[in-house]
Amino acid sequence: MQTLGFCATGAADGVPPVMCIMTILRSAMLAIVWLTGYSAWAQEFNLPEAPSQHKFFDRQNSVAFGALAGLIAVDSVTTQRLTNSGRAYEANPIWRPMVRQGWQGQMAASAIGFGSSLGVAYAFHKTGHHKLERWANWFMVGMEAANDSRNLFLAARR
Repeated sequence: MQTLGFCATGAADGVPPVMCIMTILRSAMLAIVWLTGYSAWAQEFNLPEAPSQHKFFDRQNSVAFGALAGLIAVDSVTTQRLTNSGRAYEANPIWRPMVRQGWQGQMAASAIGFGSSLGVAYAFHKTGHHKLERWANWFMVGMEAANDSRNLFLAARR
């Protein structure tokens, strides 16, 4: 989400420049997730099966995925309310066409985002990178929490 003309003017309507940075960070995060998934797909997995230190859906991953699902739901509701009111628009050019389709498009974008997050974590898990798996999970939760905070800040500014 981004207010109209926000990044072009630097700081509009008293909004701190940090909010513009959040938009850039979200786009960078999406690019990293995409490139990580692409590079994992392009690799040949001829390595022996890495010994798993834990089950994929253990307690910590279940909490992280549950928190992420809840935060994505909050993001969906606040995004649709802000875009439908005309006070803001979706700043991410990849999600924008889906968000403009209303709730159905918003649900599709949310499902794609959640699924890609699970996919990255699972790829790290299967290749034996368990620390990266944990870091990726909590990084996504943190980024989504920051995004939700920003949306709620914009919604509170009437």
